[in-house]
Amino acid sequence: MLLGGSNAVLSQQSAPQQYIVPPGEQLLLSRLPSGSEFGPYLYELRAHFFHLDADTDGKLTQRDIDLHTLMEAIQARTIALNSIMRLDLDGDGAVTEDEIRRTTRYDRRGQVALAASNSAGKKQAADAEEQIENYIRSVMALDTDKDGKVSFSEAGMYGEPSRRRAAGQGGLSALVRQAMTLATQPPYELTLVDYQAAGEALFRKIDSDNDFKISQQELTGYRRKPEPPDAAVRDAAAEAAKNRLAEQAEIARKKQEAVEAERSACAMPKASDKARVVLFSGYQTEALSSVTLGSQDVVVHAGRVVVEPGPEPLYIVISTYSATIWQISGATERIERIVLSSSRTGPKGANAQRLSLVGATGIAPERVVFFSRSDCLGYFYESPSSSSIQTVATVRNATGKEPEVVASKYSVSSFAVPSGKIETVRAQGQPLVIEKSQGTLKIVGNSSDVIVQAGPSRARDEMYRFFPGGVIDIDPKTVVASVPPAAYEVLPSQAGLVQLLSTGAVTQNRMEEYIVRQKIRFPPGLAGAHSVTFLIMKGTPYPDGDPAHSCVIMEETGERKGAACRSR
Repeated sequence: MLLGGSNAVLSQQSAPQQYIVPPGEQLLLSRLPSGSEFGPYLYELRAHFFHLDADTDGKLTQRDIDLHTLMEAIQARTIALNSIMRLDLDGDGAVTEDEIRRTTRYDRRGQVALAASNSAGKKQAADAEEQIENYIRSVMALDTDKDGKVSFSEAGMYGEPSRRRAAGQGGLSALVRQAMTLATQPPYELTLVDYQAAGEALFRKIDSDNDFKISQQELTGYRRKPEPPDAAVRDAAAEAAKNRLAEQAEIARKKQEAVEAERSACAMPKASDKARVVLFSGYQTEALSSVTLGSQDVVVHAGRVVVEPGPEPLYIVISTYSATIWQISGATERIERIVLSSSRTGPKGANAQRLSLVGATGIAPERVVFFSRSDCLGYFYESPSSSSIQTVATVRNATGKEPEVVASKYSVSSFAVPSGKIETVRAQGQPLVIEKSQGTLKIVGNSSDVIVQAGPSRARDEMYRFFPGGVIDIDPKTVVASVPPAAYEVLPSQAGLVQLLSTGAVTQNRMEEYIVRQKIRFPPGLAGAHSVTFLIMKGTPYPDGDPAHSCVIMEETGERKGAACRSR
């Protein structure tokens, strides 16, 4: 028995002590329920850290404990005030004994009535009255100046002794104190990296099957016999937490850079104090340009800006849908700045990330502003409209001034600045087209906006139908543009067809089809209503460029290409 007893004592003395989970680890464990997955758990710790970081300085310190304690005291005082001042029946800012009694009896009327209705009513009624009187005494004890009233300032002291005892013992201040025990090195401050690293080390310790998910069995097993994560696990978790924080910081930096780049791409200089800001917009101009911008396969329009005489400097903003070169003339010395934008960025339409296709002549390059993105400024052709309101707001915010003149029209020939007068070649919309195959036709009245087509449509008729301003001849060397300007090899749309016909490169049959017998380039912009049919004769090379929606038929193979072919 003695030997056995000695062995038992020896065994008890040599048995290792069970690991006692410290407060910080207890906090981490409380946020790790069964079913937790690794990624969401780390995100939860990150969100919880930010909640604990009262002064948002990126670390948990005594300052956070003090700030949480202060806010918790204010909240407790607010609750105390609400609980006492609700008894102020007459609203004079003070509570009397009579008000407390009336309110409390009202609140407990059901209890008093029930006590009076049963066999033990007298005893229960007496108990209820005693409770009421006890409550009255506890509230009136706040009347420190003994004037028979509990004032607003006195009401705030309700429950103060217990609040002082509990200060810092609960709520967020207690959680911060608990979390800070994870900081084992001076200056004993806890960073997000430290917090997540400790959480990761604990997760990996509990996750015995390494499936990055905590099962109920794993959690129960750890709670029965907790053990601290070993040094290697803690070090690996700390390194991983640092790397994650660095990655998050890099992502945030890139996002901020993208925001700054977008803001910079759409920046407009502020207008001077004396400058008048004017805003013009439209869908397109009525003329084509002989100069293209950036590509031979885009349609570039041309328009005029006439600057009227006057003393004030002008800040001009022009936005259109179509790629446009503006010819600026008149009192150009008045122009302080001209901002040009279009929605078109290339042959295939608009790409918000690319430069607008826009340019000007008759103005010094240093006074012209181009955006690096095509979506910085919207276009509109009716004002007021949702688009115009948004664009005006953009100009106002950027320039620091309200545009004095806002003028717009779907299709324009020229803008006059600063009056806002708009000139067009035709008064309203598209002309009336009458197709006449035989007989006579008499037109009475103004026939300036009427086109009579006798027989098959011809390219020149179509050109002036779509582009009544014709083609404006521009010297590429005089153009200040967002992208390099160059003379067209073949003019756009129907103007290009006219050019090809005039050189004999193509001919037209009575079916309005264009016969190609030598190497050409398709005119850009032959889409939609501008589309035609090309017949590529045997032995003729396939044209360069983009036929867009036009139908292309190969005589040698009978092959038909293009969207328009399917409708024929």
